[in-house]
Amino acid sequence: MKDEHDKSTLELLPPQDPLFVAQQRARLLMDSYLPVSMVAKDWSVSPRRVRALLLAGRLAGRQQENGYWEVLYPYTITEGRRGPQMRRRSGKDPAKKPELRLV
Repeated sequence: MKDEHDKSTLELLPPQDPLFVAQQRARLLMDSYLPVSMVAKDWSVSPRRVRALLLAGRLAGRQQENGYWEVLYPYTITEGRRGPQMRRRSGKDPAKKPELRLV
């Protein structure tokens, strides 16, 4: 308990530059694992979608012995192979259907 006449203060952390603090936090997070819920919030998707990406091997992570998934940070995700964007990138025109004419 502090005496009312005691003018000394105890600072647990010295005041530091905010940029330096941010760099320290980033250094701590490099090559670390994050829970699925945190990644889902970061990407604005459901945790189930993140787990599906992990299971498919499109997102780097690991599964613990108790069945919980962890995602490697920084994120490494591979592109999918389906969808309209992929069809446009392939450069191939889809096969056109033959026209049917009434005689």
